Amino acid sequence: MGQATRAAGGAGYLAKSLPIFTSLANFQFPTPNSTALPPQQGRGGVTYVTASGNFHRQAVRGHPAMMRELGNVKIKPLKVERWRRYPYRGRSVLFLLPPPAIGEHVAIRLFLEAFMAQARPKEVALLGSDSASDVYAGMPGLAVYPAWIAHDELRRFHAIIDLNDVPARREIEFWPVDMEATLYELFGLTVPGKTPVAAVPARDGPLCIGILALASSPLRTLPAVLVLSLNKLLRREGMEVQIVLNANQSQSKWLRSALDAVVPDLHYVEDTRSVADLLALMRQFDYAIFADSGPAHLSKLEQRPGAAIFTSAPSDLLLGRHRNLYPIQVQFSSAHCQAPCGLAKLRQTADGRVGCMASLGVGRDSLPSAVSGPDEGLVRRLQVAAPVPCVAAAAMSADRIAADIHADLLRRRNCSDL
Repeated sequence: MGQATRAAGGAGYLAKSLPIFTSLANFQFPTPNSTALPPQQGRGGVTYVTASGNFHRQAVRGHPAMMRELGNVKIKPLKVERWRRYPYRGRSVLFLLPPPAIGEHVAIRLFLEAFMAQARPKEVALLGSDSASDVYAGMPGLAVYPAWIAHDELRRFHAIIDLNDVPARREIEFWPVDMEATLYELFGLTVPGKTPVAAVPARDGPLCIGILALASSPLRTLPAVLVLSLNKLLRREGMEVQIVLNANQSQSKWLRSALDAVVPDLHYVEDTRSVADLLALMRQFDYAIFADSGPAHLSKLEQRPGAAIFTSAPSDLLLGRHRNLYPIQVQFSSAHCQAPCGLAKLRQTADGRVGCMASLGVGRDSLPSAVSGPDEGLVRRLQVAAPVPCVAAAAMSADRIAADIHADLLRRRNCSDL
């Protein structure tokens, strides 16, 4: 009997609840940011459980004439202290996933590969992968439920594990987590060794270089000056350079505007529709240059060679055991912070001023909340007119950073024993 059907309480379990719903007719819901998996399909009259806030808001509550909310179902995930001791061998395990930050889900996939090989469960399923679902596509022996699962199916799982309960995630707004290493430790798994330095493949024609400058926050998106410096140096060396943007991000528009104002003949790629599309595009690059972003983490899955430029976050923690990317940590310090400060998102003061510790001249305690929702004017200001100080420092060091990356590229191209 699965943990969802047992009485609340009890040693080793933590009682929680998830929304349940039913539909008056058959339905399907395309998984956002995904092209590797077919849309999830549901049948009318069946009771489902959802762990996707996105689906619950848009589909269930957004279509009251068709969808019926039925309250909540109690589930009993294992407490964190039992993750290491539980006898998984030959049993069915359901993982509840955290929100769809691509970097975290790459780490979870890598952990799951080790977990399935070492713990030898009979079945592993994921619930709530949402827009990160493509990260798990093609993984043998894994069932992926992006948004919902039938309530009756919960009974077959011997153990439910909620990865939102990872203790280090409690401070994730202020300091990132090496999620892969943390999960190995919490589950008592043998930790894989460091990966080899990824070499740039030999080829007859010019190297194809990708620049993926966008991140989900202006705290980490690369400044236009740095992108232009990289493009100039690499093209001067006879390489083909493609700048990858995303038409769905407002930062993309402002970054392209700034780039086009200086160099009108840049080569852009703006048609990726999903994580799977992005992975396919990255395979075309001999070397890629990333902001601290989801794509940088995706490069770990196939150990694609390149470099990653970090502003507010620590490179050693986010790259972990992976050496496929050459890390560059932007240097900045002020009276209120020193890079890397650890912030993942912009924050705001009690009176509504938005920025970071250095840009606002305040301590961390004076920034009680993160900024929520898009703000076109704010994005433009921080992307073009007044970037946060550590991003501005990256712009000031653009030529040096470009030279360091070029030197790394040449080392990886010329050394067969990397």
